[in-house]
Amino acid sequence: MSRRNSGGFSRFMEKHLLLQYILNSFGKVLLGIVLGTALIFGILNATGKYSVLESRLDLKYDSPWLTVPMAAALALALIALVIGLILYFYKYKRSRVKSSFYSALADVVNEKKKG
Repeated sequence: MSRRNSGGFSRFMEKHLLLQYILNSFGKVLLGIVLGTALIFGILNATGKYSVLESRLDLKYDSPWLTVPMAAALALALIALVIGLILYFYKYKRSRVKSSFYSALADVVNEKKKG
């Protein structure tokens, strides 16, 4: 098998940095959530408290215990997307002419890591 497609994908990702940042961040957060949930489930199941918790919460598809966290996660994801787009377009894709919006955020956008 040849690996010609993997070179095309990496070239595509180099041209689309925003997509690369989004996918890397999504992967890391998803991995953390899955591992954290598995750890909590494992601890609760090993101690025998999961069945008690499940019966007390009465989890169903329309339970507020499920819908509220999903709505909050969606809202946070949209906020992060908007902030990411603003930073991407005003830091990496800015034109030669600086706008008043850029001058208001210049200190935050151009902040260098001190180390």
